[in-house]
Amino acid sequence: METDEFINNPRRPSSFWCEEGLPYLTVGSEVIKMGKEEMGLAQLKNLAMGFDRAEMRDVHIVKDSEDYLSKRHMGVWNVDRGELACIAPKSYMVIQHRYATECLIEALSSLNIKAEALLKKSRHGIQIDFDFPESKMELTTVGESFTTGIRVVSDYSQVAGLVIAARVTRLACSNGMIVNDIVKPRRIKYTEELKVTVEGLIDKIIKDIIASDDKLANMVSISMKDSIEWQALKLLTKALFRRKHYVKEILSRIRFNEEGRVTRWDFYNAVTHYVSSSGSRLKPQIDNWLQNKAQKILKTPIAQLTEEMVKVEEKKEN
Repeated sequence: METDEFINNPRRPSSFWCEEGLPYLTVGSEVIKMGKEEMGLAQLKNLAMGFDRAEMRDVHIVKDSEDYLSKRHMGVWNVDRGELACIAPKSYMVIQHRYATECLIEALSSLNIKAEALLKKSRHGIQIDFDFPESKMELTTVGESFTTGIRVVSDYSQVAGLVIAARVTRLACSNGMIVNDIVKPRRIKYTEELKVTVEGLIDKIIKDIIASDDKLANMVSISMKDSIEWQALKLLTKALFRRKHYVKEILSRIRFNEEGRVTRWDFYNAVTHYVSSSGSRLKPQIDNWLQNKAQKILKTPIAQLTEEMVKVEEKKEN
């Protein structure tokens, strides 16, 4: 079936579905089980030993014979790549990827939290998604179940320090969901007591996620009742995601109902399913970009999304 025909014919058996928490893909009549890329903490700790290192170096402003040493700024130098990652204030202290990861693992062990990890790398950064399979929350009002988790980002090309965001996984299909609108991300700057700081923060984030179950349930419930006609959804998807590949992947995961409409909840899950099933094949920057788009879909009514799309198109024409 050609791509356009595939996208224009959503009343088909779903190309992706879940069983026992693992995604499956149909190719003709063959069913292929898509392998999980998650790893245990021991394996992650071994990988951390090979992470890039960084150090602070002086910044010189040079022109002809002039050589000025910056008194306010220094460069974050990626030692293993032999590259400048970014310019930072002189007071900034870089957190090594390995040290951050080891502190996270020690904190999870101290809290006695069973965890699985998915690692993604960028040029100067690492992104680790931790899933806590034994920490569950039930949203009975909307018939959904989730496990809690966190996303951790450490990037030498930014001066954000260590960023820890709340994350949940939908048990119905293992979709990983970043929930910044439910629990705000936290940033940690360098500290000699990083392990203790991280331990307290992880514990608080898990409690905050569970305590926010009513807020999440309300967002899910509203999105389940908000819907859009299929042809209009195709236009909206193209406007939101631009690249043909992303549009194709997302639309291929959606089917309309008997009235020819798609709920915002299904639209949201199509995006998060694409991100989750892509695993480490997606670069961290793309993963975050798609997750931000998904969060916008979850919290924004279809009418408002459509209105924003129309305004963007009008600006282009003008």
